[in-house]
Amino acid sequence: MTSISTLPVPGTEFQVVIIDDFMPGPHKLVDYALSNGKAPKDELLYPGLRMPAPAGYLRYALATINLAFKKCRIADTLSDGEAYFAMVTRPPAELTTEQSIPHFDRPYSHEYAVVHYLCSPAFGGTSIYRYNPTGQVAVTEATLNRYQQSLDAELAASPITPGYINGDTRLFSRVAQVPCAFNRAVIYPCALLHSGDIPANFVPDLNPYTGRFTVTAFLR
Repeated sequence: MTSISTLPVPGTEFQVVIIDDFMPGPHKLVDYALSNGKAPKDELLYPGLRMPAPAGYLRYALATINLAFKKCRIADTLSDGEAYFAMVTRPPAELTTEQSIPHFDRPYSHEYAVVHYLCSPAFGGTSIYRYNPTGQVAVTEATLNRYQQSLDAELAASPITPGYINGDTRLFSRVAQVPCAFNRAVIYPCALLHSGDIPANFVPDLNPYTGRFTVTAFLR
């Protein structure tokens, strides 16, 4: 049975919505990803492979999340978006600077990102971060320039070592964390700074049944 909970994000008015048992027949999604004949693509920003999820997935996700929003008294209603099968495949030492720090998906607080876990809890969940120099947890249109100028200056003065962030650093502090659980969906505003909690000893696994396999979606 689907269960819904929320996690307030400190320092903001936002909350993370967590839906367990998000989809019926979740193992069939993994089967579909392997059998639909489409080849996943290596992404420029995402540290791994992605390919579109079926249209039926998006329709079901929108309906389920809108119902959860009503129960959680979130005023937004979502009607469109994109959903992708996603698998982290890049070794920590090969990450770019952008992949080694938290990121925001879009500077809009009324659009939402979704991570739907189809993998073992051992691969780690999702964390929300504060950018220490400015105190920002969310990056909106109004604060984007401030964030980017400060971040560029910090990275130019002190470059960071490639690797997945998983906890506090000089520039970022974790303010909220949601563990991974199979068939759990985590929904949060796209403007929040976030990152997957990928272990330092992460070893890429290209098998969707045993690797860090998720569906990621962006909804508006």
